[in-house]
Amino acid sequence: MLADAVRVTAFRNALAEVIECDDRVLDAGTGPGILAAIAAEFTSGPVVGVEYFADTAAFAASAAHASALERVRIVQGDVTRVDIGDPPDVVVSETIGALGPEENIVGLTYALRQRFPQVRAFVPSRLRVLAEPVVSDEADRLTASVIGAFSRLQPGGLSFEELLPEVELALGSQIVTTRLADAMPAGAPHTLVEYKLGETSDADFRCTVDLGGSAANAVHLYFEAVLGPTIGLSSHRTKPFTHWSHSYVARPSGARYATFSYKHAARRFSCRWAAGSRY
Repeated sequence: MLADAVRVTAFRNALAEVIECDDRVLDAGTGPGILAAIAAEFTSGPVVGVEYFADTAAFAASAAHASALERVRIVQGDVTRVDIGDPPDVVVSETIGALGPEENIVGLTYALRQRFPQVRAFVPSRLRVLAEPVVSDEADRLTASVIGAFSRLQPGGLSFEELLPEVELALGSQIVTTRLADAMPAGAPHTLVEYKLGETSDADFRCTVDLGGSAANAVHLYFEAVLGPTIGLSSHRTKPFTHWSHSYVARPSGARYATFSYKHAARRFSCRWAAGSRY
């Protein structure tokens, strides 16, 4: 993630827009401390980076000390409970999962708003999860590979021929992470969910997408984050490639409806397909 220049540059530009000269800044889930260090460039106020994992927090503290970042303080613990001193004006948190909410950014920012109601700005401030019907050679290759493996007669004479529709449905429930360099749009994107960070309390959602007569053989899943007034970050296939990569689900033959859901308790997205009726 440190080598992800797209990610780091976007957050740096957003912090430059949002932070005022004497703001107190909290970096929630600071990791090695890079966003806390960047924040200190734009304020004369204190910057606190909180990291849950002790080894990572110690590493970040050592890096800040070695870099003579005197206004950056690293604290180890649960950011929703640990003492950080004065309440922050700005909260930054790059706890974004491959599709958005998996690293608990929704619940984390909501808890911080409850704890620090005077926070002026969250970076990011909004997070959307979207689904775009696409035509992709990558999806065709994956489906052909899996179906081909199950189509062959297995040792001992075992045959899965009658189960191939079930195999294809099972494949369509798997979210694949790759690089969709060859995909083309086959319909308008659908917003599955939008979170207002600091205000949305529950990340769970369920949304059905109707592909109708679309030629799509897959659905590309991605997030869009609003970092600052003019700065955004996206894992869409046409945007600069990041460590989040690209995600998609393959469309089974004859399937029309794709129902996507997310359960925070399991930190898991799921997809279910149906031919003629919604789940």
